[in-house]
Amino acid sequence: MTLRNVLLEQLAAIYDENNWFVCFNLAVKDLTEYQANEKPDDGQSNSIFELVSHLYFYNYRYLCRFCGEEIPDYPRYYDTFQNHDGLTWEQTVKNYQECMIKFRRQLRMCSDEKLEKWAETISHLLIHNAYHIGQIVHIRKQFGTWTSSPVVRG
Repeated sequence: MTLRNVLLEQLAAIYDENNWFVCFNLAVKDLTEYQANEKPDDGQSNSIFELVSHLYFYNYRYLCRFCGEEIPDYPRYYDTFQNHDGLTWEQTVKNYQECMIKFRRQLRMCSDEKLEKWAETISHLLIHNAYHIGQIVHIRKQFGTWTSSPVVRG
C-alpha cells in the first residue's frame, strides 16, 4: 500500500466511511442545531457545534497551507471552538464536508514529493479529527441523541 493510499484511507475513516470507529458524517447525522449546542454540565466540555467549528477551523487552514494559499493570522489565544462567523449548524457541517472533499481531491492529485513532505502533518491532522469525532459520539450518548449502531471493524 502506498503512502497516498494510507492517507486517503485515514481521511475516509474520519470523514465518510465507518471503519475502526464512527466517521464524521455518521457522528453528526440527524443532529439539530439545538442538540449540537447542548453542553455537558461539567462546565469544561465543548458542545458538538463547538467541536465541529474547531475541526473545520484547523482542517481548512491546513488545506489552504497544503494548497499554497495565504491564510490569515489569528491572535495566539484565538478560540477556535467558537463560531466567529455566526454560521448555522448546517452551514458549519457543510463547510467541514466540503473541506474534506477538497482535501481528498488534493491528496489524490499532488506529487509524491509533496505528499512525502506533508505526510506526518496530515496524519496528525487526521488523528486530531478522530479524537474529536469520538468526543462527538460520546456527547451524543450522554444526551441520548445517539441512535446509530454502526458496524465497525475492531
